[in-house]
Amino acid sequence: MARSGSLPEVALGNEEAVRAWDTVLYDRWKKNRKVFVGALDEVTDKAFELYPPPEGGSCIDIGCGFGETTVQMAGLVGPEGFALGTDSSPHFIRDAINEAADSGAGNVAFEVADAQVADWPPAHEYAFSRMGTQFFAAPVPAMRVIRGSLKPEGKLCKICWQRKEDSALWAETEKIVERFLDHPEESDADTCGPGPFSLGNPETCRGILEAAGFEDVEIEPFEFDYYMGGSMDEAVEAATAIGPGAELIRLNGDFGESRRPEIEAALVERFTPLLREDGSVFGRAATWIVGATNPG
Repeated sequence: MARSGSLPEVALGNEEAVRAWDTVLYDRWKKNRKVFVGALDEVTDKAFELYPPPEGGSCIDIGCGFGETTVQMAGLVGPEGFALGTDSSPHFIRDAINEAADSGAGNVAFEVADAQVADWPPAHEYAFSRMGTQFFAAPVPAMRVIRGSLKPEGKLCKICWQRKEDSALWAETEKIVERFLDHPEESDADTCGPGPFSLGNPETCRGILEAAGFEDVEIEPFEFDYYMGGSMDEAVEAATAIGPGAELIRLNGDFGESRRPEIEAALVERFTPLLREDGSVFGRAATWIVGATNPG
């Protein structure tokens, strides 16, 4: 099941993003995992409904994180199929290997890899990524490598965020943080590269895929109620851990942390209308579900 837990070869320009995702962002994602992973279940199921992995086929999962989608794909392709989960973070892959072993999934494997410079043979019928393709310094070469992992007529399915302003939960959280903090010109903190909304323009997304050699590109909008937390405290903690507002706090270092109490109070005020009867918090989110074909 395990393939590698060592540091990957990292493309020039991706070093900072890979380091961020293997350290502070890994820690924050893991702490708030219940929110971040559970929030994306609905759009993930919709993506697999629109572009199902082939029964008995071999699949590759780009930016698999803890491997939930890899294991899900392994179940969809069945025992005769196979799913390979890849991520640039050794910490995520270590956890994915352990959790898949605990689950009893036998038709999965995991490896540490930066998809922009990975050396994958054309062995798969299906490639998938849930929010894993927005962070490449050079997205066209990265998508070309991913296409190279597919057999002729192999299918790509990926999920990415629409523009930040199309998801109120992200845009409004950032605006609230901006009441208290400026965007610093310089920071010692690592950033996550181009960022989660780099493919928000559908024509940018399409152009990258077509430049990488994909054909039959389809981009479907999918909006849904995004699970922000099971309680107000959980929602505020998650919103200040990952996302554009959280990034602004982090880039401001100690000064950003000093303003956290005021920021959190303002977020509570903003999120209160989003509370449901059971105490959970939901906000609207907008994604793209993208399909494409490797012509071979």
